[in-house]
Amino acid sequence: MQAEQAIDLKLLNVGKRTLLDRIGMIASTLCAIHCILMPWLLMIAPVLTGTIFTDAKLENVFVVFSILLAGFCGFRGYLKHGKWAVMALIATGGATLTVVRMTAPAICCLDDISWTHATGSAFGGSLLATSHFLNLKYSRQVDSEENLPCCPSKKCSAHK
Repeated sequence: MQAEQAIDLKLLNVGKRTLLDRIGMIASTLCAIHCILMPWLLMIAPVLTGTIFTDAKLENVFVVFSILLAGFCGFRGYLKHGKWAVMALIATGGATLTVVRMTAPAICCLDDISWTHATGSAFGGSLLATSHFLNLKYSRQVDSEENLPCCPSKKCSAHK
């Protein structure tokens, strides 16, 4: 019974960690796609100007949330797998997004399209998405190397 509880707790902990990384990976990828496509969409459909898709305050909140989530997931993953590359990607992506958002125009509209900001944002978002992907990959490698209890039996070789 105790071994079954240990298995359940380990799987629950792994599930929470991978869920956060998956959410972060999806959010960062959507951010990068948004940054790549928005200038084109504004040229094709200027009616998007002033909508929620171009709201600078919302983008600032999303960027801060993305950086904090990536940092949290990356640090927890680093404690498990010890790969500094994940943290370096987060630091580079976070710094890029911060600089881009600090220098971005206040209102995103057809007259203010800045390809350098769009490219920088897409690059920063892609780095954060990549950090989540690598964090998942490295964490899975460590999880597969660990001997998880396979059964409640004390006779099993995994329990010795």
